[in-house]
Amino acid sequence: MRTAKLKAELFLMLALTTAVAGQGFKIYPGATKYTPPDTNETREAQKALPPGTVATSYLTNDSFDKVVAFYKGFAQEYTMPGIPKGRKLPNGQELKQAYFIFDGAKDLATSKSWAQIQRPLIGSIDDQLEPRDIRDVTVINLSQKK
Repeated sequence: MRTAKLKAELFLMLALTTAVAGQGFKIYPGATKYTPPDTNETREAQKALPPGTVATSYLTNDSFDKVVAFYKGFAQEYTMPGIPKGRKLPNGQELKQAYFIFDGAKDLATSKSWAQIQRPLIGSIDDQLEPRDIRDVTVINLSQKK
């Protein structure tokens, strides 16, 4: 009797885990695809991605918290080690970031499908590593390994 109950519980747990992991990435409602300008900086950033990785960005005017709440509904939130909360940009604006894994992996390095949610968008970084082209929008940066 206990064995049958244990098997049923194990099956239910496996089914729920599979359902959550199988949901995958969903575009935030109303977000639009963003293609950064073709510059040396963006080309270098693309080269830095692991082989077979495709990066896609989406923008929304909705708040960071609203976008994060959407992804918490079906994805696994991941805390990036060593990145402090409440970082400020040179203009005094707070940089908000969150990470989500869509395939049930234990971290971003082993995940084949994950996203970074950030507000504001930092369009580029100058030679002194200072952010430029700061836009008050929420950006969803999706990384998928083929």
